[in-house]
Amino acid sequence: MSIFRRLLSDAVVYSLTPLLSSLVGFLLVPVYTRTFSPTDYGALALVNTTTTLATIFVVFGLDNSSAIWFWEHPEKHERSKTFSSWLAFTTVTSVAVAALALVLRAPLSRWLFDDVRLSGLWVLFAVNLVAVNIPRIGILWYRMERKPWPAVGLGAVTSVGTAAFGVLFVVYLHVGLSGVIAGQAIGSWLGTIAALIALRRVFSVRAVDPPRLPPMLRVSAPLVLMTNLNWVMSGAVAYFVNFLCSREDAGLYQVANSLSSVLGLVIFAFDQAWAPIALSIREVPVARRVYGVTVEAALVLGLLLAFAATVFATPALLVITHPEYVPARWVLAILALNTVLINVPSILSVTFAREKVTMPLAKATAVGAVVTVALVPLLASRMGKEGAALAVLVGTLIILVLTFRASQSVFPIDVHLGRVGGASALIAIWVALFAGGRRFAESLGPMIGLGTLLVLTLAAAIALLYRRPLREAWAEGRAARET
Repeated sequence: MSIFRRLLSDAVVYSLTPLLSSLVGFLLVPVYTRTFSPTDYGALALVNTTTTLATIFVVFGLDNSSAIWFWEHPEKHERSKTFSSWLAFTTVTSVAVAALALVLRAPLSRWLFDDVRLSGLWVLFAVNLVAVNIPRIGILWYRMERKPWPAVGLGAVTSVGTAAFGVLFVVYLHVGLSGVIAGQAIGSWLGTIAALIALRRVFSVRAVDPPRLPPMLRVSAPLVLMTNLNWVMSGAVAYFVNFLCSREDAGLYQVANSLSSVLGLVIFAFDQAWAPIALSIREVPVARRVYGVTVEAALVLGLLLAFAATVFATPALLVITHPEYVPARWVLAILALNTVLINVPSILSVTFAREKVTMPLAKATAVGAVVTVALVPLLASRMGKEGAALAVLVGTLIILVLTFRASQSVFPIDVHLGRVGGASALIAIWVALFAGGRRFAESLGPMIGLGTLLVLTLAAAIALLYRRPLREAWAEGRAARET
């Protein structure tokens, strides 16, 4: 099997679980945006953002530590101790955070929503939080066991349950905002029950090993900081938009963020498949060339996808959501580009993994997060939700530049800057053509025809530019793997 086909097949397998979850979330966007106003959607965005923040602390990076302990202590009973201890920690901390949310539900509603009548959302938030991370533990167990389909099935129980009950409560029973969070809670509890039943021989109270947790937590603690920084670059911006602009703008921002995140799945799947292949050829002479061309291709492909998202932003919002959400079109364009760029450092990270170095990536992320936090109040207060999106994009660009510079000092790869510059120039020209032809195309009718023509011709031009270097580099990589 060629390296290219191996990369594609592995990408499909590795992306199934997150793809299903994101697909369900994507399919729910048109349902909820046709039911709720941007202001109401803003409330949902803030609750979900808080769930993400709470998850960072109740999981505490133990997915990484559990994977390490899984392989360092391969005996069956030892693996059971590792995962049972993780489950116990996450359950206890989830209950504690949920109890705090119940006590503070009225102040939280006044602070975030300026409406104490929405305090019931925090009750449902608490119910959901206790269960939402347990299926994740089961999914990781199956991944470590190299059983992808049980992992996909466990993820499907949660995702499908969330979607089915969310639609039931919102569309048919007309429960309102509470119906969305209630659907999430039921989906989480269905996934939890399925995980506990399927892995009843793994998870056990008797297997909980309290002395094992402190060293696992010490290993995972730096990752909590990294995850929080990534959360600041994505989810925390909704808080800023809510306070500096309005809850309606927060809802528009979140819709754009949800739609743009679909592009991240492409890069995520590529990264998950690329890492083991890249590390398998890390010692061969052609590694630098293969790494360089692959990073180039991922970046340029991402820029092409971001261009397509920009071209079709307005039609997509009209088709997927509701005309009330069309003002999110420029946020969608900016965040689509940001989604692509924020995933490139993860592809570059194989150079750090090769040398067992992680600090440069952490430093780059920290600098980018600090810049974002500094710029969001300034730009959001002057340019609204679009300014907040631009602040995130600036922070991401800084992370990308710093990561690339650090990776070149750790393990220099053969990135052809002239070729990247040529591809970027092509994209810039097509952006100008789109902007220049926009008014003319609108006078003739829908812009879908012009957008389709521009995207297809740009894709053809980039394919011609990269066809030869990709083919040669991957042929060399395949030969290296076979020897």
